Amino acid sequence: MKLLIIGLVIVIAGGWYFVSSKETVKEGVMMEKDHIMEGEEVMMKKEGDAMIMEGSFTGKVIAGSSSPLLEYNTKDYEMALKSDRLVVLYYYASWCPLCKIEFKSTRAAFDALEGEDVVGFRVHFNDGSTTKEMENLAREYGVAYQHTKVFIKDGERVLKSPETWGLARYAEEFTNNLK
Repeated sequence: MKLLIIGLVIVIAGGWYFVSSKETVKEGVMMEKDHIMEGEEVMMKKEGDAMIMEGSFTGKVIAGSSSPLLEYNTKDYEMALKSDRLVVLYYYASWCPLCKIEFKSTRAAFDALEGEDVVGFRVHFNDGSTTKEMENLAREYGVAYQHTKVFIKDGERVLKSPETWGLARYAEEFTNNLK
């Protein structure tokens, strides 16, 4: 008799555990689906912002919205130079470990910007994606190696820095060069 009661208790407890764990899994899956949908909505919003933004920049947006960080392309770069924005060139090599680390801060810095005062470009440097135009641009601004930042305001280079920056340094330099 005792064995029957113990067995019944085990079956009931096991059934309760099974049912409650399935609900937890379902909730986790639903939360994950919600998170994925939110991510898609954010991506759509960012793409929409890029399309609306001055109705002009057509390149791939890597970070930011009103002050975007774009993959380098001639059309957007020339348009940015003609604007009153601070133009930032970030020289990046896909094989460079420092570039990969620093680029996280670069993206975060552009994501944190408010207003339309800055436009940035990731320019490939000595990697498989580097074009002749990118090489000429590096030569024009005296860039000797990757992870160099060049700031251009009103058509003039106002800063060139080969040091590796964190988010705080980006914020400081944006502030200093937007005055």
